[in-house]
Amino acid sequence: MGSYCEIYFDRTEVCGAKSVVPDHFCALFQESDRVVRPSRDEDEESPEVVYEAPRAVVLSRLDLLGCTTTVARERLEAWLATTRETWDEYCADGDWAEKTTTALRSFSVEDWYRRAPEVLATLYTREEATDEIDRHMRDRDGEGWLWFDGYGSLMSLRALLDACAEVQCVTLDVTALIGGGWIEPGAKICDEKRASAPLDPRPLATTVILAEGSSDIRILQRSLAGLFPELQDYFSFFNHAELSVDGGAAYLVKFLKAFAAARAPLRLVAVFDNDTAGRQAHRQANTLGLPDNMVAVTLPDTELARSYPTIGPQGEHVVDVNGKAASIELYLGRASLMAGSGFRRVRWSGFNSTAQAYQGEIEGKAEVEASFLRAVANCSSPAEARAAFPELVEVWTMIFSAVEKAAEVAERKLHGRVA
Repeated sequence: MGSYCEIYFDRTEVCGAKSVVPDHFCALFQESDRVVRPSRDEDEESPEVVYEAPRAVVLSRLDLLGCTTTVARERLEAWLATTRETWDEYCADGDWAEKTTTALRSFSVEDWYRRAPEVLATLYTREEATDEIDRHMRDRDGEGWLWFDGYGSLMSLRALLDACAEVQCVTLDVTALIGGGWIEPGAKICDEKRASAPLDPRPLATTVILAEGSSDIRILQRSLAGLFPELQDYFSFFNHAELSVDGGAAYLVKFLKAFAAARAPLRLVAVFDNDTAGRQAHRQANTLGLPDNMVAVTLPDTELARSYPTIGPQGEHVVDVNGKAASIELYLGRASLMAGSGFRRVRWSGFNSTAQAYQGEIEGKAEVEASFLRAVANCSSPAEARAAFPELVEVWTMIFSAVEKAAEVAERKLHGRVA
């Protein structure tokens, strides 16, 4: 018989797997989603063990894996075109295929999205089909049209979740696998799966964040945990301190060269400061011809930095420091940047002859970071943290977007190879 795990949209069973939890099921969740609760079955003493996440969170995670609305729709369109061609060939061989061929000619992507919610909701409770399209969408034994990208695949699940707009929660139920002895009761399934495939880019490996130095990494790591904890297991961070690795914009370019030359399969994002040196290094990185799994970005321009106090040889001035002196400390919230009654100033430190621009640095960088770390630790919720640090929200929104675009490219190329 065996035991199964299942994916649910709210209370509706969507798909399942026998004896194991597939990697792509785990890719939708992280260990903090684990919930242990009393069984709904009064005759069952063992608790339910599930992984649950809100719809919006699962959609964000799918985006990071390249399973976006756009790519899912493209994959569905490609499947429909290929399936029509196949059945047209069948129809040429005899009348036996005419009914299905006719149905496919009237079937559209919009029809799939319109029909999918009702089919899914009644897939295991109603056997009678309303028409030929409905019959094929309900086919659970063959190549059913509901699972256009394969049964239980992430791309099919993305399209189904897009189609089922009323769904509030996505759940992975592993209770039966634990009860059947396939999984230990205390096993950290998602953590163990990710640890077993640290470099495999599909689908459990994290995206590695590189930055100019250890303080940048520390800030990015803490801010992700504080502002977007539901996505923290989808990223890991380059550790400068562990082996005393050199930092700086120039070294970050060298790291990218090394990873690219080694054809490292991991997904990574290199984050350069939004200052003169960072901008110059970012331009160099963009000339390297990096592979699709490696992305270089600079910290975004912010409104705060457009009018910021500075000091230099010609005195104090309020100027736009975007692109000249916006290191990561300038993204740590207004409260962290305060010294007395005003902002800590940017001090101009030198002229970069290659970039033909001055480089600046915030005064008291260590104090700014310490103030931020205390403040983010004291936030009572991610929503409070995002409100307190809007510039960091911009940073992470930019990083998420870069990862999503790179993952979309990877998914399209993969589909081109396997189609």
